[in-house]
Amino acid sequence: MKIVYVAGPFRGPTAWDIAENIRAAERIGRLVALAGAMPLIPHANTAHFEGQRSGQFWLDGTMELMRRCDGVVFLPSWRASQGSLGEFREAGRLCIPRLCLDNYTPDVFPFEIAGFVQWITDGKEQERQGCRDSVEATGNGTPITERFPPT
Repeated sequence: MKIVYVAGPFRGPTAWDIAENIRAAERIGRLVALAGAMPLIPHANTAHFEGQRSGQFWLDGTMELMRRCDGVVFLPSWRASQGSLGEFREAGRLCIPRLCLDNYTPDVFPFEIAGFVQWITDGKEQERQGCRDSVEATGNGTPITERFPPT
């Protein structure tokens, strides 16, 4: 079974905003599960842990979780999160397939996520090796192909 990390903002100015960010991640995680992969939703994993450890502890820990996944789905609001921006760069560096939902309208999220899960299930290793080769070819840690799955 493939594991898909759900990335997006967690923090917010109020407890309500944090709860809304968690719910948004859970909704996408549900679609990942319906598509046949196990969602890893760090928002839900550490809900209500605010103040227990430093913000950097949580950022480092969730980054490590992301590194161990087969793919990453980025919520439509991911660009507003410094943590998600770092996860996007790190997933690219490691050639972990990425699906950015800000490129789509919500009505097609289920179809895009299902296609993404199918893609990482069927052909990920060949594509990741090609990505690794392109990262090595550029010499700067940036894959030549930035979009996963490639069009």
